[in-house]
Amino acid sequence: MKKLILLFTIVFLFSSCNKENFEKIRMNPNVDFRYEKAFEYYNTGDYQRAQYLFEDLMGLIKLSEKAEKVYYHYAMTHYKLKGFVSSSYYFKQFYNTFPNSANAEESLFLSAESFANQSPIYRLAQEETVKAIDGYQLFVNTYPASERVSISNEKITKLRQKLEEKELENAKGYFKRRDYVASTHCFRNLLVDFPDTKNVEFIRYMIVKSSYWYAKQSILDKQIERFDTTIQEFEYFRKKFSNSLFIKELENYYNFSKDRIKYLKNE
Repeated sequence: MKKLILLFTIVFLFSSCNKENFEKIRMNPNVDFRYEKAFEYYNTGDYQRAQYLFEDLMGLIKLSEKAEKVYYHYAMTHYKLKGFVSSSYYFKQFYNTFPNSANAEESLFLSAESFANQSPIYRLAQEETVKAIDGYQLFVNTYPASERVSISNEKITKLRQKLEEKELENAKGYFKRRDYVASTHCFRNLLVDFPDTKNVEFIRYMIVKSSYWYAKQSILDKQIERFDTTIQEFEYFRKKFSNSLFIKELENYYNFSKDRIKYLKNE
């Protein structure tokens, strides 16, 4: 027990001394000394202390040749510490401020990477996902010959799949809540926004289904027009997916729609 207490005491004293020494470094009037210490901390992986010193230095060497190096490493400390909200901002600012820097390409890429690291699961709002896609696309357009272009395109594809999954769940949610106008609209938008989707058969199936239920709950004056839309949607589906497992179910909607239109016209 005594050994444990002694150990904690030594650790506490060592930590206190380190903190005191670090504060002395921050207060040192010699800017070059603080500059060197910042990179010592950075190079040994102490990104938090390096970040504090870089932040202090940015206000002191704005017009210096060292400013570019400090700003870049300041942004990198945020990235290393997984402060992706800050790193996305500072890398983009670095690129805008030093577009001719040797680190400009990497900074623009890491700005997009930072947004991608903030991208949540598909069920949540996807604002950061969209920003990441835009960031990667800007990188690809700016540096088309870069080795990072293939990686950026792969990331864009994966992030777009997440957006598609989000929109697909939204569309299915509208259908479950019997908001057939909204579900039809969302399913149609999926085909526009994601023309290469692998879910095209299911989406087309849900468009027929939503169209049918929308027509069925419509007032009499609108039913002929809306059941006719269901028929057209089914015929397109049957043409494209003649062997689909959904055909049998959709044929029931198709037959009912034809019978309903015939009945209403006779009335």
